Amino acid sequence: MNRRSFLAPLMAVAMVTAPMLMIPAPAAAAPPAGTGLVTSIFQTVPGVGTFAGTLTTTSFSLVNGVINAVGTISGTFTPLVGTAQTITNVPITIPLTGFTGTCQILHLHTGQIDLSLLGLNVTLAPIDLLITATAAPGNLLGNLLCAVAHLLDSGGPLANLLGGLTNLLNQIVGAIRL
Repeated sequence: MNRRSFLAPLMAVAMVTAPMLMIPAPAAAAPPAGTGLVTSIFQTVPGVGTFAGTLTTTSFSLVNGVINAVGTISGTFTPLVGTAQTITNVPITIPLTGFTGTCQILHLHTGQIDLSLLGLNVTLAPIDLLITATAAPGNLLGNLLCAVAHLLDSGGPLANLLGGLTNLLNQIVGAIRL
């Protein structure tokens, strides 16, 4: 399954709606029954085979500080050797981890600086300094700086933020089903 093609739209929605998370949310409630968010999947596993089908996300849950997409998967697995197998509505829970991205730490712009001191003239052209951190698994400093840069954004402890995000994702899935 191609996790990137599944996670990219979810991250875009989460980033657009993140300001709404500043109010602590109650525990995530499951959305009403319906079809859910359907995502097409085509994944090639080198040396094993291919899978083509759909992932239907029906809700999100928060387990031990990790948001999980909950739903079903259906499709056809075609091994390199052997017979193709069809699966239908198999329950699946996918932890949404390993997100990567960058956050801006500092953006500094100065105009030209002219210094004249006792006959010494120094001219410094305009300066543009942009420092970003990359948050990704294994990027200790990037993860730390991105977390510190957004400490005041959440308006509360991490548990409230993740709970609010989980609740918001469930509302989005519920709205898509209507």
